[in-house]
Amino acid sequence: MFEPEPGLMIWTIISFFVLLFVLKKFAYRPILSLMEQRERGIREAIEESQRTRAAAEEILSQYKRQLEEGRGEAHKIIEESRMVGEKVKREILAKTSEESKLLVKKAQEEIEREKRQVLIELQERIADLSLEIASKVIQNSLKPNDHMKLIEASLAKVKEEYGKG
Repeated sequence: MFEPEPGLMIWTIISFFVLLFVLKKFAYRPILSLMEQRERGIREAIEESQRTRAAAEEILSQYKRQLEEGRGEAHKIIEESRMVGEKVKREILAKTSEESKLLVKKAQEEIEREKRQVLIELQERIADLSLEIASKVIQNSLKPNDHMKLIEASLAKVKEEYGKG
């Protein structure tokens, strides 16, 4: 079966150490350097992703804050607009009410003026008619029946003139 040979063992051990020395001299440092570079690259990528994540979270919180501020400002603008609208509405209603009162007052004054003018004209016409009746009475001796006819004719004339207007 298996019998150990001392010469082969010695040469195997020597070959192993030579191979180990050659690997250490030429391959170990480049492999170790490559591994360290890879480890550094991975570490930097992790740190960069952490920084990016923190920046993204900060930006997200800023956007949320700005969104809330925007909503608050929008509500404020809406409320101010509503208040301004109410104020304008009240002003318009007050102005309209004032104008309508002024128009009613002017119309009442105009009616009073017209009424006074009509009364003055009526008085003047009654005075003219009275003078006319008196002159006719004086010119004609009136009988009681003629007197009634004259009064009725005068009243009819007054009604005719002022009944149209």
